[in-house]
Amino acid sequence: MLEWAAGKKDTARPFDGTIAGLVRAYQRDAASPYARVKWNTRKTYDQTLESIEKAVGARALAQLSLSDFRRWYEAAKKPRAKGSPERIRKAHGIISMIRRLVSYGVAAELPECRRLQEILSNTEFEQAPRRRAKLTYQHVKAFIPVALKHERLSLALGTALQFETTLRQRDVIGEWEPIEEGRPASGIVLNGRRWLNGLTWADISSSFEIYKNTTKTGQTAAHDLRLCPIVMDLLAKVPPARRVGPLIVDETAGRPYAEHAYAREWRAIADEAGIPRGIWNMDARAGGISEAEDAGADLDDIRAAAAHAQASTTVRYSRGAIGKSRKVARLRAAHRAERKPND
Repeated sequence: MLEWAAGKKDTARPFDGTIAGLVRAYQRDAASPYARVKWNTRKTYDQTLESIEKAVGARALAQLSLSDFRRWYEAAKKPRAKGSPERIRKAHGIISMIRRLVSYGVAAELPECRRLQEILSNTEFEQAPRRRAKLTYQHVKAFIPVALKHERLSLALGTALQFETTLRQRDVIGEWEPIEEGRPASGIVLNGRRWLNGLTWADISSSFEIYKNTTKTGQTAAHDLRLCPIVMDLLAKVPPARRVGPLIVDETAGRPYAEHAYAREWRAIADEAGIPRGIWNMDARAGGISEAEDAGADLDDIRAAAAHAQASTTVRYSRGAIGKSRKVARLRAAHRAERKPND
């Protein structure tokens, strides 16, 4: 009170030693890793942090032990309804976020965080299995005529580009970034958000080559569309007068697809085309990478084409590819044929 009366009016709330206090510090500290993650990652983090704070925010860090973390994981894993699958992905996401909070707390020298980090670093929690679904060439060929029948050239072209170039959906159709307070609302704007990062006609050279700095890693993806006949056939359907601005435009709105609209409209076409509901539009990238491996392409070449920084990431996208296995089998068969009968 005396400090306030003397003019010291710091509005920052001191750390109170609770989970909620740790969440607040993580979100508000300018030195926190949270301050440097991309806006869409921050949005996902906020949803998980809100769930954590609502469920256990009042708990004091000094009172937490291994049994608490294990109990929280098991509670989050429970099915939404009787007979539904366990929500392992959700539960592991919550534990991963708690690890981030505690790691920040250690760096910020907040009490109890080092002890909790030691517990978490020596504890394993089951992860959800990786997705095995992939969009195949047959799926793409079934999808395109249905999309064109419904006058959705944008969906056909977007899907073809994702599959043929293995670009991420975001790098093809773009995204809507919130406009920071005080910044001018220039460019393509919708509901306080600016469209950016999607392909534009200016990204395609006169020789139909694309050079695109990808949004996730900053790696440059380079592709010769003349070697992608599905894409070239669809590009030819766009009149020269319309070859300006964003490449993928919602035909009904005359602008890039609003958030979630592309996936929603894509699903409606996919259902009619007979593509199983377990296969998503975003599986086009995995489908293209898997096809490349099946074709016998070198792993490092696939990595470069997909604009991955690490080959280990490329391997994760290869889903059920049999190309390498076939190559090994053929080499083994050839080796046997070369051996002498008495060997």
